[in-house]
Amino acid sequence: MSRRPLTRDQLLEVKRSISSLKKGKEILERKRDTLLQLMEDDKKRFREIKGAFLRSCTKIYSSYALARLHDGEASISLLGISIPQSKVAQRLNQAMGCKYPSFYPDENFPSPMELYDPMLFSIYIDMLIQDLAEARKVLWEYINLHVKLKALEGELHKTLLRINTMEQNLLPKLEEEKRQITFYLNEKERQERFITKSWLKKRKIIGG
Repeated sequence: MSRRPLTRDQLLEVKRSISSLKKGKEILERKRDTLLQLMEDDKKRFREIKGAFLRSCTKIYSSYALARLHDGEASISLLGISIPQSKVAQRLNQAMGCKYPSFYPDENFPSPMELYDPMLFSIYIDMLIQDLAEARKVLWEYINLHVKLKALEGELHKTLLRINTMEQNLLPKLEEEKRQITFYLNEKERQERFITKSWLKKRKIIGG
């Protein structure tokens, strides 16, 4: 609270600050609600993708076991060497003031014909490669949704913190300041009326 004499201009200034703060709080609350809705939609999709990814892992494990049984460990090792490392591209996204990256493979998964001679290996090697290619598609969506959800959760945390600061700290202080200024001005006005009334009464008696 300022030590200078309180004025109606100060009261108006505090009221404007309260109004601006409440509008800002409403904007943040709408942002919070939108973030929660986005997260709910993405969490639903994430659960679906996670299930699909786990099923893909089960298929890979099964086809890997069969390929290893029929073609041997050396064939699996040779296949691993034949599969090139993926080059990954990155794209920056933005939602509700929140920035997060998405990752995409620059190249498609190689076809079986590019990796080995089908005449030299069993069908289980082909199954393994197909299962790896399918899992790869699901994997990137799984990763990107996970990254997005983490970013949205961080933005939601910051938004909730700002709302809480307004509710628990800034607004109560401004409301208290408004009450004190209002009380001071009302008391000052009451005293001025009393002085004026007393002066008029004395003047009437003297003039009487």
